[in-house]
Amino acid sequence: MELDLGELLERMPSGTMQMVGETGWQFSHGERSRIFLARMLLQNTQLTILDESFAALDPESLEKCLNCAFRRARTLLVIAHP
Repeated sequence: MELDLGELLERMPSGTMQMVGETGWQFSHGERSRIFLARMLLQNTQLTILDESFAALDPESLEKCLNCAFRRARTLLVIAHP
């Protein structure tokens, strides 16, 4: 997949049905960012606003996520704080 979530999903005992968050499976900030982006893209909304959604990503993951969002989001507004 474009966001490299396959290996992450394979590690989780219940795959896509795995409970996540404070009481479930724990993710790094970068993994969480990629999962949130995938969820956003699956919703196929008219407008998507991402506020500091990519701050925790390394340069390679950032490039993949931005390219994926640019290709798949209908209208995208990305907010980045200096």
